[in-house]
Amino acid sequence: MVLPLLYGIGARDFVDLLGYVIEACPRCKNTGIFSVYQSKRKVTFYTLPTFSVRDEQVIECRSCTARFAVPPELREAFAGRLMTQAEVISKVRQSGTAIAASNGRAQAPTYYQTLQVDPAADPEVIEAAFRRLAMKYHPDRSLDPAAAERMRELLEAKSVLTDPMRRRAYDASLGILPRSPRPHGFRPEDV
Repeated sequence: MVLPLLYGIGARDFVDLLGYVIEACPRCKNTGIFSVYQSKRKVTFYTLPTFSVRDEQVIECRSCTARFAVPPELREAFAGRLMTQAEVISKVRQSGTAIAASNGRAQAPTYYQTLQVDPAADPEVIEAAFRRLAMKYHPDRSLDPAAAERMRELLEAKSVLTDPMRRRAYDASLGILPRSPRPHGFRPEDV
């Protein structure tokens, strides 16, 4: 009787953070902080030892979350430019409040950041966030000299994000994929 050599196969990815680099993203064209990872896929044959089947370096854009593999010939150059989190923070603080965009100007906050909501927020949440911030920054209530400008930004963000067609176009310009509608939840009296 011949016993099979393999009892089963298992695969697992291992990801190690190597550091950070400041680069221009090929996808979203923003200059920003990229995370650099060492990614390994290991396969285990349950009767044999584990061995690596893939080993690559990956960089991830923190703006659009696009991932790119680092070619083997560029790994050494990337290794020399890697920074720790503390080094990135100090470099960002030295250069100003925001990482400059590829056109040399500081990148403006998105409408979602202006209203302090998640990109997946429902219209009711956007409206509530606008009301809360409008109470804080309305020129008649706030002593802040920039309150009028802040209120204009809030109104512009609200007008775009509460109009479904304009919001879809804006999301597409940011690279946000269309949201699938959420299923309606049950109410206690429906159960």
